[in-house]
Amino acid sequence: MGDETRENELRHGNHDLLRRERRSLLRVGPDSRWTTVLPVAFIIISLVSLVALPIVVSRHTAKMRGEISIIAEPARRAANEIQIDLSAELDKVIAFQVTGQPQYGSDYERLVRDQEQNRSALQRLAPGLGGDVDDELQDLFVQTSRWHDDARSAEFLQRQLPQEIFLTRLYERHPTYEKSLRAASNLEIAIQSGIEDRLKRIRDVERINTSLTIILTLLALTSAMLVAGLGRQMRLLAAEAVKRRGEAEHEAVEAKNARAAAEREERRAAFLAAAGQELSTSLDQQQTVSTLARLVVPNLADRAVIDRLDSAGVLRRMAVADKRDGVKTGAAHDAETISSVPEIVVAAMKERQPKVFGRSANIAAYLGIADGEAHASIIIIPMVSRGETLGVVAATAPEGKPFTSADVALFADLVRHGSLAIDNATLYSKSQQAVRAREEVLAIVSHDLRNPLNAVTLAASLMQMSESLSPEDQEQIGTIVMSAKRMSRLIADLLDVTRLEGGKRLPIQPEPIDVQSFFHEAQEMFKPQAAASDVQVESTIVDGVPKIYADRHRITQVLSNLIGNSLKFTPPGGTIRFSAERKDESVLFRVSDNGPGIPKEHLTDIFNPYWQAKRAERMGAGLGLPIAKGIVESHGGRIWVESEKGAGTTFYFTLPVARKVKEAGMAGVA
Repeated sequence: MGDETRENELRHGNHDLLRRERRSLLRVGPDSRWTTVLPVAFIIISLVSLVALPIVVSRHTAKMRGEISIIAEPARRAANEIQIDLSAELDKVIAFQVTGQPQYGSDYERLVRDQEQNRSALQRLAPGLGGDVDDELQDLFVQTSRWHDDARSAEFLQRQLPQEIFLTRLYERHPTYEKSLRAASNLEIAIQSGIEDRLKRIRDVERINTSLTIILTLLALTSAMLVAGLGRQMRLLAAEAVKRRGEAEHEAVEAKNARAAAEREERRAAFLAAAGQELSTSLDQQQTVSTLARLVVPNLADRAVIDRLDSAGVLRRMAVADKRDGVKTGAAHDAETISSVPEIVVAAMKERQPKVFGRSANIAAYLGIADGEAHASIIIIPMVSRGETLGVVAATAPEGKPFTSADVALFADLVRHGSLAIDNATLYSKSQQAVRAREEVLAIVSHDLRNPLNAVTLAASLMQMSESLSPEDQEQIGTIVMSAKRMSRLIADLLDVTRLEGGKRLPIQPEPIDVQSFFHEAQEMFKPQAAASDVQVESTIVDGVPKIYADRHRITQVLSNLIGNSLKFTPPGGTIRFSAERKDESVLFRVSDNGPGIPKEHLTDIFNPYWQAKRAERMGAGLGLPIAKGIVESHGGRIWVESEKGAGTTFYFTLPVARKVKEAGMAGVA
């Protein structure tokens, strides 16, 4: 009876499949209409575009040429006439002073009036020119007004001046005259640039028009070829449909089996993905173990235990999960010790392979199963991470459903995810303990070192004040003071690096700082050291650099670290340059040298604490650049380096301008 039922189901399934194939053949007709209509429609659109495109392009280019002839060319002529008139003004002034004839004064006034007329014309035309023309025109007005005011105030055209007075006044006002000439020249250049830009746009549009015409023509030809080949394609499709109908029954069975397998795999993958995500939500070891137990029971088993190997190699029970009683966990230090471990559990941990078996009184006692309680099968899976055995998971199968090979594979993957999560939680706990221990040691050491260090510094400073010491003794005491100060700086650097490694920002007290005075202090600070090393230290500030909003002491520390680092590697006769310029809402600082440079493979390491390119040459503790990076980032800025071996090195960093007080202040406090 069952065989007959399955045959009927298969027969009905085959009939349904054949009906779907016939419907697919019937749909060939309507589909062919679409595949015919679309290429034909595309051909028509392409032909219409070939006609309309040149018209649109010609109108657009004619408009731009009209702008050149109506606006740009008259504007350029007016600017040229202004430049010519300005060039002639000085000749009229000199001629008047030499001859005293009033006609030269009249000529000068006429030139001024002509310039005003041309400037008015330019003001009307400037909105249509775009670019920098408005700015250059405004600059021209300012510079010519200054020159004309200077000429009137110097009385160049009111009366003849003594030669010495005339030459002196002309020399004083000649820079203003040159600026006006330069402004007129810049205006003409800006207008000419606008003309050339329009001409370039016209050429670009014409080239695009040509390219589009070629492309549309090719596409139209291609569509025509597609329409011509549709007949053959339809015959091939019909033959393919007949062939597919013969293979439909076989494919339907395979598709059904594949769909079932894919659904199982999808459910398995979804379960593992959700489990992995849930296991990774916490770095607490006890919570991670509890999460793993909840995932095992009741999803894969009725009862499960999770045991962890401690440092002495003893198994401790971390969690017990039962579908009736829920999950019970304990801390690692007070977890129950497993005194009697079955041999099969030991073998599974040694071999690092899952073990599945039936009823066993020994394992039942290990799992805490009461006598007489039914269990179909038991699975033992070792927990392994980074090549080490962490412990073991043991579980009983759901009632009446023994573990299959698919269950074992899923169970093993889940335990693997759980092992990795538990190991990560353990490593995180150890790392946190190590960080806290390191911070405590550094705090104690720095505190204990500073007291004797302060005593050494104070005693040496008092000895320096003595007048009875010889120069040699003074020099030795100076060495002691310098060494003590360096040790104090190293202690402060170690504390700063420790704070940065702990994910904290360095404390800052920002205030508005003038970059000019800041650079002057830095240059004076390094002048003796640079002179001793025969190295030039130069500073440059671009005009318009505003005040920065920063902690003066901390930023001085950044610049000192960068310049001091350059002094270490710049050879005698070399040059170190540091500069500043405005960059959007920040100030960009540069510190460059012409030393040996840094290899590209080391550029990503130089901001790491304690790292040095040449370990054999101890030229510092390797803390300056990491601290500089932390200080800049505490201000909300950014620091980076560019260098090539043998071509010098340039460090860049940015700081906020003074008007961004609130944002920068909040970043510093954070």
